[in-house]
Amino acid sequence: MKKLFTIILGIIALGFLIIIVKNNFFTSADTKAYNEGWEAYEKQQYEMAIFNFNHVDKEKYPDVWVALGSSYLKRGDYANAIQHLKKAYDMEYKKGTEDYSKLLVSLGMSYTYSGDLEKGKYYLEMAKKAGYNTSVNFRILDSLNQLKK
Repeated sequence: MKKLFTIILGIIALGFLIIIVKNNFFTSADTKAYNEGWEAYEKQQYEMAIFNFNHVDKEKYPDVWVALGSSYLKRGDYANAIQHLKKAYDMEYKKGTEDYSKLLVSLGMSYTYSGDLEKGKYYLEMAKKAGYNTSVNFRILDSLNQLKK
């Protein structure tokens, strides 16, 4: 009975060892950076998310353009937010979905916060036409317009 228990325990340990080796040695650097980037993003650790997402092949993981843009937006770095969100927009990332509408809102708010209220309004209007409720964003835009006058 003791020998059977030792064999079973050995098989379980070997299984864990295989999983550890697979994850550390056979997971690509892209996949690792991608997963760690999303983990940091979900924890609102935007600096770490940006670091990891910048080490990912964006051809392989195009959603990283949006994640990078959103991370920069949340940090208040509107120029970088626009740069990355615009790349996702130009490639029509998930066009016709709610994710695309969210991309338009993020792009609109990035332009708005950067001071380009005209472009901000343009992208928010596009999001509204796509069916996304942007009423709060339009109130922010209207307030900024009033301050500008």
